Amino acid sequence: MKEKFLKILPYSGYVLFVSLGLLVFFVAAFLVVVVRTKDEQKITMPSVVGKNYVEVHNELQRLQLKVRLETMRIPEKTDGIILTQSIDAGKEVEAGSKIYLTVNIGFDRVTIPDLKGQDLKRAKAILEKVLSGEVYVPLPIGGITYVPSVGDEPPDTVVDQIPLPGKETHSGEKIYLLVTEGTNEKKASQSNSDWDKELIGVPTPFAIDALQRRKMPYLIKEVKKPDTREKNGSVENLKITPKGAEITSFHLSPEEKLKYDYESVRYQIDDKDSYSAILSYTDEKTGNEVKREIMTSQTLDEDQTIHLVFYRAGKTKLTLVGQNTGEAKVWNFKGYY
Repeated sequence: MKEKFLKILPYSGYVLFVSLGLLVFFVAAFLVVVVRTKDEQKITMPSVVGKNYVEVHNELQRLQLKVRLETMRIPEKTDGIILTQSIDAGKEVEAGSKIYLTVNIGFDRVTIPDLKGQDLKRAKAILEKVLSGEVYVPLPIGGITYVPSVGDEPPDTVVDQIPLPGKETHSGEKIYLLVTEGTNEKKASQSNSDWDKELIGVPTPFAIDALQRRKMPYLIKEVKKPDTREKNGSVENLKITPKGAEITSFHLSPEEKLKYDYESVRYQIDDKDSYSAILSYTDEKTGNEVKREIMTSQTLDEDQTIHLVFYRAGKTKLTLVGQNTGEAKVWNFKGYY
């Protein structure tokens, strides 16, 4: 019996060796298939020709495509429209593939002029002839918000603007102006009756400035996603209450917007106090530091949640300060257009 077992033993070892080898082979083959399948994840290329790049940017990012932009100028076509795509629509490609898009630059490139301190008539004249290369082009006015004068500000004078001066943009971007009230009957009637209704649809920072100038406290009760990008940063609703103004504002989240302009922050108050919110940034034209209060001495309760919405260009700091408790929160924003 012992001799028979010894004769079988070599064959058993051989079978065991072969079995282990096959097992290792199949495991390795399985892993290779899994890894290759993962690495070669396929996606179907969408059709983007004829669409505005702003509208498809997020979708292309979701598909993990590496987008490379090229530009062409066809004035009669809409600015931002995609003219060509390097990968045909409907084709299956690997996630992470590089795609080249040709985007139309239908507008002239311009630098936003500085209108602050100009009377409204002069500001309009400046916007009618803005230099673009060797030609002059007009810039459209998106809206004019009238506010009471502060100090020695003369009537019908531009005291703020969006976008800020110096921004490199295209001639289709709308300019919003904050202007001191004039003396004519129409503007006087607006300032005395339905002035709050005039703030619906205007940039939120301008609405806040109008309230601040009237020494009226405000709270942004809700920040909502707009249905169009053009509404980003504007006021959806404003209601006057015995405690002040309640605002509902539109704002796109960081991943949904393609440029740095309007910002929104949220904060829960730790201690009841009188708070101010201060924006500080460097004026690129003069090099001087600029500080602006976007909320002045408002009493906020412990555990109360506040929203702040403001406009910026470039590097900006927002500081929330309690009158008795000191600095409560600092937000730093970086990045340019």
